[in-house]
Amino acid sequence: MGVNDVSIIGVGKDIYIDDLDGMVNGRILPWVEDVQADGFPVWTDYGAVQRSTYFLNRDGELIYQFNITSLDPTDPEDYEYLVNLILNYRAENGPEVHRIPEEMNSIQNAIEYSDEGDIVLINSGTYYERIDYLDKNITVASMSFLGGNNIMSETIIDGEGLGTVITIAGGQDQSAILLGLTVQNGSNSVAAGGILIEGSSPNIDRNIIRNNHAGSCGGTGGGIAILDESYPYLFGNEIYNNDVSGDCDCICYFGGGIYVDETSFPIVGGSVTIGNALYDNYADYGIQLFRDHSEDTTGLTPIFAHYNSFESCPPEFPGDVYPENGWDLEYCNSLEVEEDSPNLPHEIRLYQNYPNPFNPKTTIGFTIAGAGDLTSLQIYNIQGRLLKIFTDQYFTPGHYYEFEWDGSNLPSGLYFIQLRSGKFTQTKKAILVK
Repeated sequence: MGVNDVSIIGVGKDIYIDDLDGMVNGRILPWVEDVQADGFPVWTDYGAVQRSTYFLNRDGELIYQFNITSLDPTDPEDYEYLVNLILNYRAENGPEVHRIPEEMNSIQNAIEYSDEGDIVLINSGTYYERIDYLDKNITVASMSFLGGNNIMSETIIDGEGLGTVITIAGGQDQSAILLGLTVQNGSNSVAAGGILIEGSSPNIDRNIIRNNHAGSCGGTGGGIAILDESYPYLFGNEIYNNDVSGDCDCICYFGGGIYVDETSFPIVGGSVTIGNALYDNYADYGIQLFRDHSEDTTGLTPIFAHYNSFESCPPEFPGDVYPENGWDLEYCNSLEVEEDSPNLPHEIRLYQNYPNPFNPKTTIGFTIAGAGDLTSLQIYNIQGRLLKIFTDQYFTPGHYYEFEWDGSNLPSGLYFIQLRSGKFTQTKKAILVK
């Protein structure tokens, strides 16, 4: 018995009898003449009554019925009862549903116990663990899998800074699903603070991926890292406040939101209803999206990434997205952020200079969100000595500004670009190579 083996049939009205003279013969009971006085058709074979709900198997055999008016669809307990009732019938002689925490004490235990096609269904709450799909094509989902509203923000897997939160690296295909969860506080010194997808092609669907970190001396993929010939689908996710950073003075931190290696080709978004939102992530290059590549990018086939949302549309190159011709960002949207939202854009945004490394000239760009503050753009060497002040003035908020830096008179090495505006300061690293 599988996902389509149980149907829920409600009782309709007389007006539809002419159109519903029979459904799927042999699988669902045919529509019959009304035998009650107040205008509702019934199935006489089973003595059906008004307001009842009937569970039928594929052969049209009645396996359960109850009065639907006893349940309030707005009551979470009633909703959960009905969902679990459906899942119980679905699971008979077929893929099972493992409920957390009712049936097992951890998500990972449920995964280890699962067989191909099973569902690990997680109730609201915060779960402090890191999970691995092993080699299984399974679904790990919150109750949003079944239509619950805002469940993803209430169903949290927290990595506690002890490793990658979710690993999908067992050769999974698109039947492996991660759905309706918040993935947060992961940390990995190399790649993938939030989600690692390696040699696999799962569906990452309607999740919140936030506050994850990757990097030590270099790093990739604060939110998600997609590696080793992976072809996943990423639909309807909110990816924010993830970072790639570390202690080494190098331009070697890539893909704050999503990192994709040279061998992989995900689908990121695709329509109005399944676009992802990426904002407030951090990296040296590709703050939101980074795709690794050989030195020549002219022959790249862009990754399909339609209908995604960024702080500005189109997103900035090379700061937000890198490389420019590595992504097909058609039909992107600008995020609408409420004034009292905790996710307001930073007061200032200093973009990574490009090209970088450079010889001898590079371009530095920045935006100012707030008005009324004196803003300065300065260059320092590795010893902290101030070398150049580009500007020290007031700027119009909401505009993008660029300055060219010519390092002809400086030796090769690491330099720091610093933008100051009021109480906000941002710094980027630049490498001059001669």
